[in-house]
Amino acid sequence: EHAPERQGIARLSRLVRLRSAAMMVPYILAAAATQAFSPVAGNVQNTRLQNTRVLRGGQAQASAGMSEAALAGLEPAEVQLATWLASDGGQSHLLTGWEEAAVEDKRRLLAQVAEMDAKYPSDAQGRRGLSAYVAHARELLAESAADKNPFEGYAVEVPEGERMAIGSDAFRADERAGMAVAQDTVFVLVAGGLGERLGYGGIKVELPAETTTGASFLETYATALLAMQELGDTSRPVQLVIMTSEDTHEKTVALLKAAGNYGLKDEQIHFIKQSNVPALSDNDGRFVASKGDAFSLQTKPHGHGDVHTLLHMSGLLPRFAAEGRKYVAFFQDTNVLAFKALPAALGVSERLGFAMNSLTVPRSPGEAAGAICKLVPTAPGLRPLVINVEYNQLDALLQTSASGGDVADGTGYSPFPGNVNTLVMKLEPYAQALEATGGTMPEFVNPKYANEERTIFKKPTRLECMMQDFPKLLPAEARVGFADFERWFSFSPVKNSIEDALKSHASGVYAASPGAGEAAVYQAHKTLLRLAGAKVEEAEPLTFLELPLELRPAIQLTPRFALTVDDVMNRVPGGAQVTVSSRSTLVLDGLVTLHSLELDGALVVKAGPGVRIAVKGCKVANAGWEWRALSADELKAAPEAIAIRGYTLQKNAGGSLEIDVTEPGDYELTGSGELTKLAGTKEEL
Repeated sequence: EHAPERQGIARLSRLVRLRSAAMMVPYILAAAATQAFSPVAGNVQNTRLQNTRVLRGGQAQASAGMSEAALAGLEPAEVQLATWLASDGGQSHLLTGWEEAAVEDKRRLLAQVAEMDAKYPSDAQGRRGLSAYVAHARELLAESAADKNPFEGYAVEVPEGERMAIGSDAFRADERAGMAVAQDTVFVLVAGGLGERLGYGGIKVELPAETTTGASFLETYATALLAMQELGDTSRPVQLVIMTSEDTHEKTVALLKAAGNYGLKDEQIHFIKQSNVPALSDNDGRFVASKGDAFSLQTKPHGHGDVHTLLHMSGLLPRFAAEGRKYVAFFQDTNVLAFKALPAALGVSERLGFAMNSLTVPRSPGEAAGAICKLVPTAPGLRPLVINVEYNQLDALLQTSASGGDVADGTGYSPFPGNVNTLVMKLEPYAQALEATGGTMPEFVNPKYANEERTIFKKPTRLECMMQDFPKLLPAEARVGFADFERWFSFSPVKNSIEDALKSHASGVYAASPGAGEAAVYQAHKTLLRLAGAKVEEAEPLTFLELPLELRPAIQLTPRFALTVDDVMNRVPGGAQVTVSSRSTLVLDGLVTLHSLELDGALVVKAGPGVRIAVKGCKVANAGWEWRALSADELKAAPEAIAIRGYTLQKNAGGSLEIDVTEPGDYELTGSGELTKLAGTKEEL
């Protein structure tokens, strides 16, 4: 009876998807894999459209109080959308003045609605698209208005997990087990954010992770994946999935294209693009028109939990399974130290059979960071969960625990480790859980209320989902745990402007500015060399933009030099025969082995593919490189990526020894920097 309407809205959905089709090759966009369903149309045709009548030109007039003039010029599919907005959707306020509005404006609004409708997944109740979104919003907003405790009926215990002793024999064994499955792991980069919070107008992944090489965050990650191939099975490319957003997609694609994918092949890289959802103005789930444009909706990000939905909708998971991939590892856009911890975390997942493994760091009581907890049911109808609990809910929940609150144990830290949103999933149960739910992730809402009755919002809100809530989708028997790493080794996110960084520093916590992230990398590498027995001198912090930073000595151990602690130990067999002064800069890239080195200045040693360099009896002394603050005029003229740091690394002519070998073979670097190619190939160098 209503076939024309169904066909019309299907055409509209297809038109929306076809606009992005040109961007699909060689990348995979989630929108391209979205099923051609029409959730809104399905909802409307079962209710309001039974009471419509066909008018001239194939138009329809709904009984939802919409006049013929309001619907004039619209196609049947568009009429269905307008009818849903005016009736079951509860959005009739958006249609005010439609009798006089231009058809083009109406279509602009309806096209935006259709696009968001097509990209929002079905739920367990069979609700689809924006019909599901509005239904979820009303349910969650009602619970929020009632101030419902999301953890009612649960007690809390310390979950199962591993406290990692970095550098121990057991740790190195986990690393080796993890590296054995690294090429069977799909790495997923969550890169939906711009750098506006940092004072940077571009995408965060293009910012330099550190200054000695200038490598961006994205280049550093690509180098790590290439190193896995170079040191493992060169015929088995590691797969990288990047979740972008409407703000970052085109810029990320352009960055990779301009850089030749940093050496990765096109077929190794897959994009899934996140879309926004409608902003909500009140507890009835009413959408919000854009300021100054009544025919456009305000939208907001749906949260990084979309990464799971998009992976499911993309069709990539069955393909990865068919290729024999075993794990999926999720990491954030500006935490380069995550790749130090991921090999050992994979090893822990292998050893303990975790379906989901959250990488964590020691957490201080009261710290503004979520914690991994085991929730034990105390009421019928609930099941146990090992899951992240946000810090603003944690203390109240911990009042039910044996500790009586968020307090320290004998280690001085909370027994509940801090979540850093680096996750390792076993592919098979992960894909099965998403298949069972249609890819739908649990959502929450967090409106800021303007009155005690909790009926008025200070500003529009939206539904959100978080990637760390995935345990709610796993079956009760799935084993979920954590691997806890010291912060210096695994956690260096860059997320704060200098103003926020100064506030964090003043309160005694990690500043999380670009400069602080860079300093954290050098400090981690300094500590790793010391674990191998090297003598690395301390230096006084340098202050830039009023923020003290431990940038010296600047030690950059690229992923090609060492992916793991085990690699560092093997690359620095000389141990105590290696010394680095406090003012030095040391950059090591590729298969370089330090037997004996005395460095006071700047030394860069790069070994290309097929090249091995042994540093023996080498003493390097030169003027070195100098960290220099930018003047006020220089700050104004500098590119944003430099200005937000407030400093530059001045590489004076003749101030360094730089060795870059590309011709395959074995070499020795000796004396004051003499490089000699050895005859033949030695088993050990």
